[in-house]
Amino acid sequence: MRMMTVSERDTETYLYVNGLTVPHAISLSAGTELLPANWKTSRDVVEAVCDSQLDFAVASVFLPRVSSQLRVTASHGRELAIRAWNSVWDLLLLSAFFDCEAVCNFQSDLPVEQFDSAARLHVTNYHLRGLVEVRMMTNEEVNWTAANFGAARDLLDTSAFQGAVHALASYRWHSLPRAQLALLWSGIEGLFRVDTEVVFRLSLYIARFLWPDDEHARRSAFARVKQLYRGRSKAVHGGPVKDDASLVVRESAELLRTLILRSVAVRGVPDLEILAP
Repeated sequence: MRMMTVSERDTETYLYVNGLTVPHAISLSAGTELLPANWKTSRDVVEAVCDSQLDFAVASVFLPRVSSQLRVTASHGRELAIRAWNSVWDLLLLSAFFDCEAVCNFQSDLPVEQFDSAARLHVTNYHLRGLVEVRMMTNEEVNWTAANFGAARDLLDTSAFQGAVHALASYRWHSLPRAQLALLWSGIEGLFRVDTEVVFRLSLYIARFLWPDDEHARRSAFARVKQLYRGRSKAVHGGPVKDDASLVVRESAELLRTLILRSVAVRGVPDLEILAP
């Protein structure tokens, strides 16, 4: 991600998002809203505002697929730059919550619907991410986000939660299942900080954290986490994976997502003093 560009006089900027769309606006935090977007601008206009042929090539591919936008506001340019940069974490959170790849590839001084030849356009990401199926948030998910996003943002101050979110939001950037599993499980293990009897304790703590009041669900979760962890270990250390590797990746990703959502629901990461037998 390249540095966001704002001047000292700027009080508003827009980050164009690929990969996620919403039915209506959501306030994520003070000065940051996620809005729907409807791109209709011609290629001629885009070419006129691009600084280089490389920027125009990136814009030609990704701008027609812009599916939402972050509106970031502040009282002065310095504050705006900080909020714009921090909003990248907002997209990582949303990607983790809703099993998608929400990516900001462009920044502009105008909303998508008003983009014209007088607009400023800045490419923020040359890694060509975001060519994915657009994930539409449901109204129920919008309401959940509005109610819980502030708490999730606060949890980002905890390194274990931050690592878990980044692992889940970015594991798709790797093409090999072994690398994906290594990253996903770094996020899972980081939440529990287990360094002895890892398979047993990690499986036990996860089961207790997710299902504190359901003995049957705890037993089932304990058994499946042990199985997934063994698959992870074989994959990371170069051995054959008994289950289909893509299935282990999908289930590991869903496990991490469930742990992140549970952390948001209880407003904290797992407490080992409570979870230990």
